[in-house]
Amino acid sequence: MRVILRFAFSVLVALASLAAAAEPPTSVAEALSRDDVPALREALAEVARTTSVDAAADAFVRAIEAVPRNRAFRALYESALAGLTSRSGKGYLFVLVPGWLYRTDPETGADLARVRSVLASLGLGTRLVPLDENGTIEANASALVTEVERLEDGGRQLILVSTSKGGPETYLALDRLRQTGRANHVTAWVNIGGLLNGTAVADHWSEWPRSWLAAAGFVLRGHGTASIDSMTTKASRARYAAASLPSHLLVVNYLGVPTSSDVHGGVRERYELLAKFGPNDGLTLLADAIVPRGITLVEPRYDHFLAMPDLDRRAAALTLALLETLEAGAEPQR
Repeated sequence: MRVILRFAFSVLVALASLAAAAEPPTSVAEALSRDDVPALREALAEVARTTSVDAAADAFVRAIEAVPRNRAFRALYESALAGLTSRSGKGYLFVLVPGWLYRTDPETGADLARVRSVLASLGLGTRLVPLDENGTIEANASALVTEVERLEDGGRQLILVSTSKGGPETYLALDRLRQTGRANHVTAWVNIGGLLNGTAVADHWSEWPRSWLAAAGFVLRGHGTASIDSMTTKASRARYAAASLPSHLLVVNYLGVPTSSDVHGGVRERYELLAKFGPNDGLTLLADAIVPRGITLVEPRYDHFLAMPDLDRRAAALTLALLETLEAGAEPQR
């Protein structure tokens, strides 16, 4: 009888452990539901400290996937991947906001050239905003505001698509447009791995003596380092906290969520630098890359650069899922 009781007890413990593993840590889910980026950042850091950075990345994915609107969007995305979705987007213009050094280093994907090609293949109109590739976030946000205002009389609703450093530039531009009442023709924003709250990589290179090395290296390339300062976590988190988005805007976050075994080459060093602060994509913390109450679609096992063999197919599926969501009249999660 004792053996049977011990066995039954062990089974119950195992089942309880499995049930617990199926749910993200409460603090992570709660922070996500409250749109509380600092709390989400700290909750994920705590999971990383007490278990591992990979466990924290998994907790992030599970928390994201537990949100009904994210599950619904993923279902549309998977359907589009399977070739079961077709949508017209003739009433929209996709405005592309490139990332840092998009002209100097286009191989990173910062120029959004592949995205633009995919959109064109779907018969969708595009416009690449010619930002200063090494401009500060504030200066580029101003340039983006001017461009969005210029497109106001074009007769089409705008969908902004930003990547990496273009993320905080878009966020700040949308806040400025909201304040002036000039954002009504912007219907959605696709935020691809945005450095919304900065990156500790910029912090690292802003500290002496590394700041001197960075300055010297940038001078050789014909650049200054003011853009690096604008990407630091201190500057970025203050900027993010002080801004807000238009209430009608639909936001879709799209980012890679790698484990420690998924990052290689030059990304590895940056990933390990950030890992002491929590789970990251190899350039920014996961919590700092999203607008929590937007729709979030994650790509496990890929880093910040989303170097997927079928990237074009996934970009098309994401676009079709977005258009179907807009057609259904989804309410913005703000």
